[in-house]
Amino acid sequence: MFLTVITPTLNSESTLGEALESVRSQWEEGIEHLVVDAVSKDGTPSVASRFPNVTFTSEPDEGIYDGMNKGALRAKGDWLLFLQGDDWLPEGTIKAYRQTVRANPRCEIVCGSAEALREASNGQQVVWKVWRNHDKKLTVNNIALGEPMINARLIRRDVFERLGGFSNEYALASDRDFLIRAANMGIHQVEIEEITYTYRWHSGSSTMTDECRLSNKLLFENLQIAKRHSQNMSGTAAKAILKWHSKLAVQGALTSLEKGEGEFIGFVTAGIKQDRMWPWIFLIEILACFPGFLMRGCRTRTSAKP
Repeated sequence: MFLTVITPTLNSESTLGEALESVRSQWEEGIEHLVVDAVSKDGTPSVASRFPNVTFTSEPDEGIYDGMNKGALRAKGDWLLFLQGDDWLPEGTIKAYRQTVRANPRCEIVCGSAEALREASNGQQVVWKVWRNHDKKLTVNNIALGEPMINARLIRRDVFERLGGFSNEYALASDRDFLIRAANMGIHQVEIEEITYTYRWHSGSSTMTDECRLSNKLLFENLQIAKRHSQNMSGTAAKAILKWHSKLAVQGALTSLEKGEGEFIGFVTAGIKQDRMWPWIFLIEILACFPGFLMRGCRTRTSAKP
């Protein structure tokens, strides 16, 4: 079998239909679609039942990455594609992947382009987009300092298994940890120009949301990942991880200051422990933000009205 699409769900009734239809509309022989549900309390099972091409299972799990790992263990396809229940695959995605795999028999990961869209009054608005092949290459620098885009990457199942899958230690950032491990191991990736994944930027998302209600949790997880990987890297990779750690600590400290949250000291401590020059980096960032603060009438970004 060529491909297994894996969709972890939890109370995804409002968006799941669009996600599943984006796969069904591209259906080809040699594909299976597994929906791994975490005992949803809404109409998620009912939505999934409308798609005869979907294999639906529901059981408790330890989070979204545990669900993705379970799907990978049950997969029959040689390749894995992870589709979240609130996103979708653009038309032509599966065809582009199949053609790339046939043309590159040695590849272990295929990475397409990706974008995040937000609903606006005049239609859908692009929040961010990664399309240049240089920015998609599987390097520690790109994964740490750019968008990891795990969902825009087709992963060979035996490579996923060799890397040990996703760690359940991180509830929000395990995909970045996985891809840093892949980059560090020298996994062979092929980049293609086609947009192969669209993220839905909305308030119900744990990471793609304007509210950033889990931002500190995500920041602390990324800091843990950066600290762990810095211990076994050298050269340009180590420099990229150190730069990423400093940026995360600065971002967390600034956000905590603006919101008046108690995590400020924790971010400062994390920054200084990893880099003695961090206080100067933080000061430079504060000075860089000051003109915007004045332009908003001496209001922080979080207190200013959109």
